[in-house]
Amino acid sequence: MAKDVTEMASESKAKTAPAPYLPFLTFKGAIESLEQGIPKKIDRTIWRNQSGIVQTQILMAFRFFGLVNDSDCPTGLLHEAVEQKENRSAIFTKLLNEAYRALLDHDLTKMTPKMLDDEMERYNVTGQTKRKAVTFFLKAAKFAGFPMHPLLASQVRNTGPRKKRVTKRSSGDSTIVVTPNGSESGIIATNTRSIQLGSGGIVTLSLSYDPFALSEQDRKFVFDLVDKLKGYAEENPPSDEETEEIT
Repeated sequence: MAKDVTEMASESKAKTAPAPYLPFLTFKGAIESLEQGIPKKIDRTIWRNQSGIVQTQILMAFRFFGLVNDSDCPTGLLHEAVEQKENRSAIFTKLLNEAYRALLDHDLTKMTPKMLDDEMERYNVTGQTKRKAVTFFLKAAKFAGFPMHPLLASQVRNTGPRKKRVTKRSSGDSTIVVTPNGSESGIIATNTRSIQLGSGGIVTLSLSYDPFALSEQDRKFVFDLVDKLKGYAEENPPSDEETEEIT
């Protein structure tokens, strides 16, 4: 009877909690960050180096996997995941088997990407969120050592740290450049920031200006652009396979 209750609780959670859609390495790092000590209650302030949106996504993932209870207090599973770091791959196997039980019943070695996409919809994710949830799942499954169909395996890239690299931009990318005609103070500040769009493509903002010569109107215009770029990047964090760009 206890087994039936457990299964019912698992099915109930699957119907209400969305599948994790943050970068897998971010989730794994959030667990590793607790190795110095697990608080009595898990909250967003534990991961101060992450944006508020990512902090929320981490906490949601902890709830999805049952690493915290309804009061966000750590469960035995979280203690296992943190304290048994040499056995973390096996623990992730356990987490995935519980959280994605219905999906894994279909056997990853016999699933196509389309089948996986369709099955992921039962976990309350759609559109770009579903795409990121699929990426998270495949990365986690690879880390846990699940065998999978070659078509799925081909979607999983190296799960090592994302490397910053200079990427040649195509003609379809958008670039905004602010350049002064001259410099009154003799000081020119130059900065460039690129973000990956969720639907594909890159937007790059390049600023080259004399900070002492900007009028109040120009300063507001420039920093409004910067704030919009930062805001979009925080609301749409890149998945593990997306590469940060520098110029």
